Amino acid sequence: MEWLKYHLSDEGKYFNGKQCEISEAEFILFGAPIDSTSTYRAGSREAPPMIRLASLNVETYSFRTEMDALDLKIHDAGDIPQTPNINEALNRISEIVSEIVKMGKKPIMIGGEHTVTYGAVKALKKPIIIFDAHMDLRDEYPYGVKMSHATVSRRITDEIGAENVFIIGVRATCKDEIEYARRVGLKYKTSLEVMENSAKDLMKEIKLNGNDVWISIDMDALDPSIAPGVGNPEPEGISVTKLLDILQWIAMKKKVIGFDLVEVSPPYDNGITSITAAKIILELACMISKWKTKV
Repeated sequence: MEWLKYHLSDEGKYFNGKQCEISEAEFILFGAPIDSTSTYRAGSREAPPMIRLASLNVETYSFRTEMDALDLKIHDAGDIPQTPNINEALNRISEIVSEIVKMGKKPIMIGGEHTVTYGAVKALKKPIIIFDAHMDLRDEYPYGVKMSHATVSRRITDEIGAENVFIIGVRATCKDEIEYARRVGLKYKTSLEVMENSAKDLMKEIKLNGNDVWISIDMDALDPSIAPGVGNPEPEGISVTKLLDILQWIAMKKKVIGFDLVEVSPPYDNGITSITAAKIILELACMISKWKTKV
C-alpha cells in the first residue's frame, strides 16, 4: 500500500483530532489538494489542511443521528502530492480509492477542485449523486481541454452513463449543457426546486441503478452567503439545512460507499466555508455509519 507513505506525521492535524488504526477504521479519509484546472478563483489546493483545522474546532454531537462524531472510526491517510498534471492526480486517486474499497473501508476525499471526483468514479464505476451549482457538462473547457472542473460531470457521464448520474442544486449552466442533459436523459434538480420541496419528496425522484451510491458535494451548491469561499460562487444556492436533510434521506435509503467534498477555496473567506465543510463531513459520516446496513 504505497499510498500510505503520505500519512500526516503530526497527530494534531488529523481530521476530527483523532486517528483510528487503519485495521479498525470504517472510513479512510485523504486529501486531494489539486486545483490545476481552476479557471476563476484558484485556491482549493489549500482546502484539506484548513478543513482539518476546522474539524478540530466544531462540536461533534449530531442531533440528526444521536451520535458523537468522536466515536467515528476514521483513519486520516494524509494528502496525495500536489501536481499540475491532472491525469496523474486522477490516476493516483483511482488507485487509492480502489485500495480503500478492497480493504472493506469507505473512502472520504477532501478536494481540491471538482475534477478529482472523476478519479473516484473511474475506480468504482458506481452511480453518483452530485450536489453542484453547475452542471459541469461542457465537452471542453477551456477550448480543447477535455478534463477540467467544468467538464467533470460530462466525463463522469461518459464513464458510467447518464442513467447513473443525478445532479442536485443546479442554477448555473449554458444552453448546450441543458440540451446535452436532455439528449442523454441526465436527471437534475435546480436549486429552486430543491428549496421548494421536501427532502423526502426529492428522494422519490432520485432513481439510480442499484443500491450503492457515491456522493459528491461541491460546496458551491450552497448559497454564497453561507459558503463564500468557493472557486465559482453562484447566487440562489441551497441552505446547509436542506443539504443535510437530503443527505440524511440518501443515507437512510441508499448504501453510501463513500463521498467527496470539493471546491472550498480558503483564500476567499475568513474560514466559514471550511468550518461548514468540516461539519458536513462529520454529519454525513455519522449518517453513513448509523444507516450503513442496506438490503
